Amino acid sequence: MKKVTEKKTKVVKKAAAPKAKAVKKVAVKKAPAPKAAPKAAPKIPAVPKAKAAIKTQDLPEIILKSVKFLDDKKAENIVILDLREVANISDYFVVATAANAPHLKSLGDGLQRLFKNEQYEGYRAAGTGDSGWVIADYDGVMVHVFNLEMRNLYDLEKLWKDAKRIKL
Repeated sequence: MKKVTEKKTKVVKKAAAPKAKAVKKVAVKKAPAPKAAPKAAPKIPAVPKAKAAIKTQDLPEIILKSVKFLDDKKAENIVILDLREVANISDYFVVATAANAPHLKSLGDGLQRLFKNEQYEGYRAAGTGDSGWVIADYDGVMVHVFNLEMRNLYDLEKLWKDAKRIKL
């Protein structure tokens, strides 16, 4: 028995010692099987999805007043995004652009004054004219006012591209 074991050991060592050259395996492609003639599916007319257009009078009062304020104070490119179906952080975004830092500061201060005068208790505001972005938040509505550079950088419209845009 001892001799058999030694022979097996020698055979294994001889087989493992020389390095074999890499052999490239070539996959053989089989010819595709002939396909049966496709059956004609019954044609069903496409039904367009009904999108309920949101009318501006159906929007929350805070949005209407914020948009009017921003428009009166010469904010540019005002957009309203309806996020109710795509996000849970807010119901609506109002996005606008200020011409420069003093204009941005003025719009931010004016939004805070508007919210306070309208007695929207519990609103929050953040940002300054120098930061490039001012935000006011109240009851599911976030009003973002950017300078042009920051608006292009953050591009909220692209980020929330699945949200419905509400025309003014």
